[in-house]
Amino acid sequence: MKRVLILLLCIVSAVTIYAKPPKLNVEKLFDGRYNNNKSVTISIYRNNGNYYRGLTIKDNPEIIKAIAEAIEKDAPRGSDYSDYQGNDEQYTSLKIVNNGEAIYIGLQRDKSGGGFFFIQGKEKAFQ
Repeated sequence: MKRVLILLLCIVSAVTIYAKPPKLNVEKLFDGRYNNNKSVTISIYRNNGNYYRGLTIKDNPEIIKAIAEAIEKDAPRGSDYSDYQGNDEQYTSLKIVNNGEAIYIGLQRDKSGGGFFFIQGKEKAFQ
């Protein structure tokens, strides 16, 4: 009986270690620092097991720079990283897998110092 309990404890511990939050640098951007910033609109949605967070930034290149730096710090953990610069806009995207689910990260920047940033995936990926 004692061995069975030890075996169950080991299995529960292994599952707990495997399923851990991603602790991404981009997630820290939603810690409340932009809640009262008039140049930022925050969107957060949970629906049918999907989780989405977004920031729309107007005329604030400092925030855009902070987001781009956070994405760069997370890039080594991900795959499918792309960075495309057109005439008027720049697009950066990244995919990170956590708990067997994909987290998609994207940033669209324009020349005015504004842009749009999002993190999206299944809720399981963020647990």
